[in-house]
Order: sequence, then C-alpha cells, then structure tokens
Amino acid sequence: MSALVQKYRNMVLVGLFFFYLGCVITLNFVNTECPASSTTGILESTVNTEVEYIVLVLSGPQNEVKRDAIRSTWANFVGNIITENNVRLYRWNHSWTEPKKAQSFAKILYPIGVQGLSENQLKKISNENSRSKDLILLENLHDSYENLARKVIESMIWLNNNYKNLKYVLKCDDDSFVRVDLIIKDLEAFAPQMNAPEISTYVTQKNVESFFYKGLYWGYFDGRARVFLNGKWEEKDWFLCDTYLPYALGGGYVISQSIVKYIARNHDLLSVYHSEDVSMGVWTAALDGINRVHDVRFDTEWKSRGCDTNMLVRHKQTPTDMFEMYRTLVYSHGKKLCKTENKLRKSYQYNWNVLPSMCCKQNQV
Repeated sequence: MSALVQKYRNMVLVGLFFFYLGCVITLNFVNTECPASSTTGILESTVNTEVEYIVLVLSGPQNEVKRDAIRSTWANFVGNIITENNVRLYRWNHSWTEPKKAQSFAKILYPIGVQGLSENQLKKISNENSRSKDLILLENLHDSYENLARKVIESMIWLNNNYKNLKYVLKCDDDSFVRVDLIIKDLEAFAPQMNAPEISTYVTQKNVESFFYKGLYWGYFDGRARVFLNGKWEEKDWFLCDTYLPYALGGGYVISQSIVKYIARNHDLLSVYHSEDVSMGVWTAALDGINRVHDVRFDTEWKSRGCDTNMLVRHKQTPTDMFEMYRTLVYSHGKKLCKTENKLRKSYQYNWNVLPSMCCKQNQV
C-alpha cells in the first residue's frame, strides 16, 4: 500500500514540475506587460493615422440635446470636402435626400468629464456613445466650468496619443454653429501663412520677415480684456499683468498640431485658469514661430454680433438657431447662412503692431 502511495506521490510531483516549467517557458514568449493606465476612454481607442482634422466640441454631460443638434446640422458639412488626386477641395455636396458621406480625415468629438456622475447619468452617456461613437470620456475629470481648462489639457493629451497625423484642431462650444467645411477649405489652401488675397479682407496678423511658421493659432483675438476679480469668471490666481494676455475667444478657435503636442507634453508645467481660452493664450504666449491670426469671420464674443453669410463660427446659438441656419444653407446650396443678415455689434481688425491694450480700439467695422 505504501509503495502505491509513493508511486502516485512521485507522479504528482513530476506533473507539478512540468506544469511549472511550462508556465516559465510560456511567460518568456508572451508579453505580459500591462497596458499603461489612462485617464481617458472612448469606444474607438486605437491609434488612428487617417484623421488630420479634429473639431473638439466642449460639452457638458447633460447637453445631449445640443450635441444631437450639432450631429444633425453642421457636423454633416464635413462631407463638402472631397479628395481628388490627393488634393482636398470644397464642393457643396449636401442635400436633404442624399445619405451623409462619412470622411475619414476629419472627426467631430465631444470630451465629457464623467467623474462623480450617478449610475443613471453614466448609463445615459454610455447609451449615447454607443450610437454616436464620438464621445471622449474623461474618467478622472469632474465636468464643471472651473475645470474647463483642465478639460482642454486632458483632451489635448488624448488627441496627441491617438491621432498621429493630426494637422489642426478646431475647439468650439456646443452652442457654436461652425462652417467646418469652409474652415478645412481655408486650412488646406492657406495655412499656416493665412496671407492669401482671398481672405485678406477678413484677417490680420503680425508682419514678419519670414513666412516659415511652426504653427497656427487662428480665431477672434482680444488683448485688452480686463481680468475678472469676481463672479463666474473670477481668476483668483492671475498675477501676470492687469489684463489677460492676447487670446482667441473660446467660442471657436483653431490650433495646429505643434500646439497640441506642446500642451500634451508639458501639461504638468502649465498654469491653469478658469477660462480655457484665457489659459490657451497664456500657454501659447511664449511659443516662437506661431502665426497668430485674427479673423472677423469668427463671431465668438460674449454676445453674437449678428449674422453674416461669410461667418465661419457663430457662438451663442440655440439648437433652434442651428436648425434654421442649417435649413437656410441646404436650401441655398451652401450660399446663404442667414435667413436675414443683420449686424448687432461692430467687429474690429486686431492691430498686431501696437501694445495689446491698444489692439482693438481702432479700425472698427
């Protein structure tokens, strides 16, 4: 009996030895490195080499109606940019009846901070993302006005990690109506110099001897804005000067990949202020070779200046406003943005050759 026990004991020990040996060999051939932890998530999380343009729409968790208004209106105008002989061209290509043509080189994404959301809120966001596949879920960010600048930083990190051939990012808000097709058209044709006669009526930039630029920062700039000391826009930590540094207003502005990379790689060194557009002005202030371009077609001030067909961005728009402009554009085959053009406030040409406090008092139009 003892011999039988000894026999099975030896068999068990031999089996355990070969099991252990097999595990060691397997581990030597299999990569067991754990994926790096991430603060962000999205259904599409692999590195994309096709996308060159991102429209980053800042939107709160509760604003699904606004996001759906964008998806149903101006987001579809990406299809007006077509590729022929490896050249991107603008051609009105949209109607009520034709199916929407998806483009692989441009995406519209909505970063959402999900930290602290209830189970029902998370389920609703998840259901929305399942059908739209265009949300960037920022897991370690509580979504609030105070965290908007941090939200932009987290988004830049995610974009830099996931879109290796990115050229430009248009940042806007979920109450902005954007002619994304015309913005891409101008970027393809004129960026980063933005000095072509075709757009000279609308843009102003600092005169430089060299036209070799390392990046682009394009929008409607202000350099004389006084610092808010109380209220919603209060900046308790501001100490740089009596006014904000020149910045493009946050209803819509464009930055190049070089700026995206800079923010992503240096995020832990950057000062963060309540206003994300003010923060962007500070982050880019010391960067050399960035072409800063002021454009009156960006209607991005605290209150809309009215409606003009040439406008590229119209801030402070409701979903109803968006559907009205969308219908007007479709019925006019892209030639008319406004059902009735009107001017509520004057715009200004930014004077880059004077001190910032004097930037915007002259040449009002």
